[in-house]
Amino acid sequence: MKDKISNIPTLVIGGITAEILMIAGYYIFEGFMYGFGASVVNIPPNAVQGVAGLIFGIALIKIFEKNKILSNK
Repeated sequence: MKDKISNIPTLVIGGITAEILMIAGYYIFEGFMYGFGASVVNIPPNAVQGVAGLIFGIALIKIFEKNKILSNK
């Protein structure tokens, strides 16, 4: 994957995987704190947070690559 850092589908797949793990982690943590039934309510806001992070993250990677701040070589 190191050679394909600027490949958008690779970034999206990696980001989606990470966001699924984040949402599951929040669900489990909140489930132990507040009960698993109550923590289901927070899944959509956590998903919105994940999507926003994915969009901004990919945009930042592209900006950094364009300005030679981040290089894939």
